[in-house]
Amino acid sequence: MTAVTETNTPEDGRITETEVAAETPGQERITASKLGVLVVDGKVERLTGAGKFVVAPVREDAAVEVGDQVMIVIVDKLQAAVYIQTLKERVTTPFRSNWAIVVRGNRYVESCSVTYDGKQLSALDSSGVARHALPLPRDGSLSFRIPEFVDMENESTVEVKDGETILLTVKFGSLAAVPVKEAYPTVTVSGRFSPLSKKDTFPSSVEFTNTATGQVFLGVAVNGEYSVQLPNRESYRVNVSWNMIPENKTGNAQAGTLALNANDHSFTFEANW
Repeated sequence: MTAVTETNTPEDGRITETEVAAETPGQERITASKLGVLVVDGKVERLTGAGKFVVAPVREDAAVEVGDQVMIVIVDKLQAAVYIQTLKERVTTPFRSNWAIVVRGNRYVESCSVTYDGKQLSALDSSGVARHALPLPRDGSLSFRIPEFVDMENESTVEVKDGETILLTVKFGSLAAVPVKEAYPTVTVSGRFSPLSKKDTFPSSVEFTNTATGQVFLGVAVNGEYSVQLPNRESYRVNVSWNMIPENKTGNAQAGTLALNANDHSFTFEANW
């Protein structure tokens, strides 16, 4: 016996399997055909009171007829309950952190929690309170922050749970990063000098030095105020340069540090010298 698989016209999209029995002298050729499987993407529109499905196919020209025998496969149920990504983002509250594990739900998770190498991480609830476990809505997300003091290693294990049930266990280094478009990549930092003068000494400018790169940004003093554009999510050492009149002496004074983590296009910083 031989088996032949044939495909009907492209418009039909159905697969027909034909079994051919071996022919012997004096016997007729016997064939038997059965309809194969036609896969049509769609979604359930509604359920009737009689328990019937009303299904809308994605393609209007799908070769499906009333009376066709079908099997309903709920694709969402075949997906993992959650998937996770990494997010590199500097925050200072409720604690200092440079990284987060972002958990997204393919379906509702009642009590979602995350550990990093066994360390329990926390995410903020709707009130801004850090909690170890929170409900995760379907198609929603939670950002579990990794504290700054924790060493980041590619081989570290990240585990996601729903209560005591393990949903996912992966290595940190295998996680994809969340694509982030910074809403405010640069911020206008401005303010006043305090004090405006010291005897015959007046501020002439303020320097912001990036603590990571050493890059310097200068804001010139105008009527006791300054304004400068700074890259967001960075830390800066601040120094005020001054002139003494009429001796024409110059110098500088430390004015503290600025951890710029702004969620707006502008930020106010008073340069105390």
